[in-house]
Amino acid sequence: MIAYLGLGANLGDRVKNLRVAIERIKNLSNVKLLRVSSFYETAAWGVTNQPDFINAAVKIQTSLAPLELLDALQKIETEIETVRHEHWAARLIDIDILLIDGLKINSERLIVPHKFLYERDFAMIPLAEISPIKFNLRGDKVQKIFGSPIDFNLALIACVDKNFGIGYKGDLLFRISEDLKNFRALTLNHTVIYGRKTLQTFPNGKPLDSRRNIIFSRSIDKIDGAEIVHSVNELFNYSLLTTDYSLNFVIGGAEIFSELLPYAMKIFLTVVDAEKISDVKFPNFDGEFVCTENKNLQATAYKLQARKYERVKYGE
Repeated sequence: MIAYLGLGANLGDRVKNLRVAIERIKNLSNVKLLRVSSFYETAAWGVTNQPDFINAAVKIQTSLAPLELLDALQKIETEIETVRHEHWAARLIDIDILLIDGLKINSERLIVPHKFLYERDFAMIPLAEISPIKFNLRGDKVQKIFGSPIDFNLALIACVDKNFGIGYKGDLLFRISEDLKNFRALTLNHTVIYGRKTLQTFPNGKPLDSRRNIIFSRSIDKIDGAEIVHSVNELFNYSLLTTDYSLNFVIGGAEIFSELLPYAMKIFLTVVDAEKISDVKFPNFDGEFVCTENKNLQATAYKLQARKYERVKYGE
């Protein structure tokens, strides 16, 4: 089922708390994070003599039953040390089930749609950004702020076969000069983000020149010519990344693609008109992105298409 969740925080590092909660939702068993809204700041609702909230919405796909999902979300709240001294009180994180496609629920533990959804612009505005639903807004003061993972201008880039295979036995499926030239032209003077195994596929196993290299590694703390991060949350808390509004290209491998796809705004694929044996595929992005550019690349051995996908936009 498809579900939409609302998140809010008004204690501690509010932006960080939201990002941590989103990552924990993404890492739940039987849950796939599909997309994330911008972050919005608004005055507290209900009990007003407390700090302003930062709110967001996320779209997920899950095989969990609604109450199982509720239990999992409440566990995340507890783990982030939610403060619940009173109803609508200040808290480190609050996660609500706002909508579940095709379902209406009215039970003691769970009401869907959320019973206050249509009274809260801070819930409807981020939700309208990630879903095709139209809302009648109340005109409350809700201000978009920087800090959502989608603000980091992530773009995934890869070369795939016609079945979206990207690798086999730890190596790339293709090394085609026309694709490599296109890759260099797109990424030059931008940031490239990748895993340690992808580094091993580079010439001489060295970081790429004329680009800022950020490498995911849980076991290595230093690589000459690159900066190291150990988690997605560390990447988004990385101060240098937040000051650069140019594209940040995610270039592999498959695990990194899957980790960062929910936060990407663009995808650049070179699609090779060939079928190769592969044990790694590019993650499925059906329904969340639309192809906005498709051009043929001149090549000798294969027919190549350079495709650009952009995330479907709502609420504009």
